[in-house]
Amino acid sequence: MILVTTYINPDLDGFSAAIAYAEFLNKTGRLAQARFSGDYQLEVKFTAKKFGINLPVPLENHNDFEQIVLVDVSDLKRLDKNIDLQKVVEIIDHHQVNDLAAFPNAKFLIETIGTSATLVAEKIIKSGIDISNNTVRLLCGALMYHTFNFQNFDVNQRDRNVFQWLKTKCDFPESFFREISLAKSDLAGEKLGQAIENDLKQFEFADKKIVIAQLEIVDGDVLMRNREQEIIDKLAELKNKLKSDFIFLIIIDLEKLVDFFVCGETETRDLLEAVSGVEFKNNIAVSKKVILRKQMALLLQKWFQDKN
Repeated sequence: MILVTTYINPDLDGFSAAIAYAEFLNKTGRLAQARFSGDYQLEVKFTAKKFGINLPVPLENHNDFEQIVLVDVSDLKRLDKNIDLQKVVEIIDHHQVNDLAAFPNAKFLIETIGTSATLVAEKIIKSGIDISNNTVRLLCGALMYHTFNFQNFDVNQRDRNVFQWLKTKCDFPESFFREISLAKSDLAGEKLGQAIENDLKQFEFADKKIVIAQLEIVDGDVLMRNREQEIIDKLAELKNKLKSDFIFLIIIDLEKLVDFFVCGETETRDLLEAVSGVEFKNNIAVSKKVILRKQMALLLQKWFQDKN
């Protein structure tokens, strides 16, 4: 039995790619299950509910599986600590910050592209194997959402070609991006703190532990105006909890396609200004172009390498 999984608290790209790849493996004669650790992010729950898809029960016993395939993840800090690295036989990912040396038995497919769902879908298309309508819809949703409706910096023609092929296989609503964007923007009450904590990633460069949280919403400026101090307090709480050296939040406005960087500490603000060229006014910096977390991780990695 092969476990196909992604990082803890999966987003729609990792979830959809894992579901699709497990189905693909089963249809090619390799027994596989897609199972997940942690809680599903809101975008996964929204998409599953919209299309009537049952979410798998949480992964409990890793020993039930003889081999592991990872999708949308190739760095250790995002993995469930119970995963046996020796059992990982394949990794499909589109992130360039990784720990490939930690997986001695794995073959890798890592390419800078819009989504991991694209890489999995390309394998399915090439094979000529049919997959279920619900899985096709999941892949469509991951492609549309995680490329910001094909406006993201790393989208290329391969992402678009895959999406167009998938759309011929199912009825997929054009309104999906708007609907999911609004759903993710509902951060009333405790939802804001929960969303920040559920979608953060940890990196380590030159012995410095860096935590980057990311929110993707509409009307990011309104959130900043009304709840700035609440965000600063949550970041301070998480920095202490995770024992990090630096922590900050990126808020991506899905309609205006701009970024808001939020940080309450001078040292972190100075680092971000040096690395990315943004300029802070008090706790907030605005970038007129979208800089994703994975871009920031690469910029930070290079900056610390050059400095040392």
